Amino acid sequence: MRTKRNALVIAHRGVTGVDMVENTVKAFERAVALGADYIETDVRRTADGQLICFHDGKLDGNAVKKSNYNALQHYARGIGWELPLLHEVLLLCKGNLKLDIEIKTKGLEKQVVDIVEATGMSREVLITSFHDMVLKKIKQLDPEIKTGLLLGRRLLQQRFRLHAYIQDFYPEVRLKNIGADAVCPHYYLLRFGFMRRMHRLHLPIYVWTVNKTWRMERVLEKGADGLITDDVVKAMEAVKGKANS
Repeated sequence: MRTKRNALVIAHRGVTGVDMVENTVKAFERAVALGADYIETDVRRTADGQLICFHDGKLDGNAVKKSNYNALQHYARGIGWELPLLHEVLLLCKGNLKLDIEIKTKGLEKQVVDIVEATGMSREVLITSFHDMVLKKIKQLDPEIKTGLLLGRRLLQQRFRLHAYIQDFYPEVRLKNIGADAVCPHYYLLRFGFMRRMHRLHLPIYVWTVNKTWRMERVLEKGADGLITDDVVKAMEAVKGKANS
């Protein structure tokens, strides 16, 4: 019998489906209701300085960074959903579960930290990014806030670059230089001893984006500390099954 693992279930952009838009308050509320450990969301800044929870760089063909929040919200409401502000999501999570905030672009660090601190959530968030300097800046602003380096985006891009891939597959120096508290690899990276090397660093490993049951089980078997997933129910079942194996 194995002892119970404490693998976390991290709801990728909330809990979505045919009736639920990602990165919305309703999607986040569903994650809370289902008992996820974390919600993962993306953060961008609008032209008028608002931090919104939204993944893509554009909405309705308009660049988020060049559009005012009210205009973006008006469009979102017109097609049946609400565009949430970061501070609203932090308050929703407070006392319920933790929040994984992915900073999509450089230059948002101080504003994100200010909002996190203002909501009293400094110890209840994990700030993640593909950008090393974003995470290094977060640590300089508030060492109490935990950070996680995202790895593997280049594997999904059409233009494969060997040097960039090696940087993701062997991130030990990067993790040390930025003082990361966690490592967040794509599941494609979990080969050729990657997990063993990460375990030597004594950092939790949160793997993205794991949606198929067989892959969840395999990732857990390799020793992942968390599943970033679009299917919270399946992930919770996989973690429970792992605990009872």
